[in-house]
Amino acid sequence: MSEINKKDWGMIGAIGAGVAASACCTIPLALVSAGIGGSMVGTFTAMEPYRPYFIAIAVVALGMVGIREVKRSRDVDCDCEDGFSDTTRRSILGVGFLVTIAFIASPWIIRSGIDSEAAVAPDFTGTQQVVLTVEGMTCQLCDVTVSTALTNLDGVDQAIVTFEPPEAIVRYDPKKVSLSDMENATTEVGYPAKLKTETL
Repeated sequence: MSEINKKDWGMIGAIGAGVAASACCTIPLALVSAGIGGSMVGTFTAMEPYRPYFIAIAVVALGMVGIREVKRSRDVDCDCEDGFSDTTRRSILGVGFLVTIAFIASPWIIRSGIDSEAAVAPDFTGTQQVVLTVEGMTCQLCDVTVSTALTNLDGVDQAIVTFEPPEAIVRYDPKKVSLSDMENATTEVGYPAKLKTETL
């Protein structure tokens, strides 16, 4: 395998690991926001415990690509024709590096955008409030995914989800949606919930 092919695989591995590192957070949120639920969403959320490993693989792969590029630039006798000029090759590697970092950082980037949005106060006339304890929330976007899954239900007016304590405070119309519907919605996206308290 030629040197350029090794670099290609190193960068492809880095980008792939970056995608995997973000998949547990960004893909479930995207699917739930699009109204897609079910076990497919739960499959991605189950990847969360492996996120640190994917990040480590991406960083190591980027480091290997960088070391090869430095060695190549110092080798004045290099007879490696790969079809790219040094500038083009380094630009491609730079873009790959930025794409990988963007995937790794995407949960924090998305989170900062969500937190900066102004909330519009909904009309709670005729609604009830329920508090659900939520299991398994560990990543930057877990609470947003749970909140989106709940507010996608017809009859749920608002869902405030917190990490500490791990719960969802839900305002809903009991004529349109049931506690069971809410519990099923959160369980389907990988975060099982159960009743904590309920008040009028």
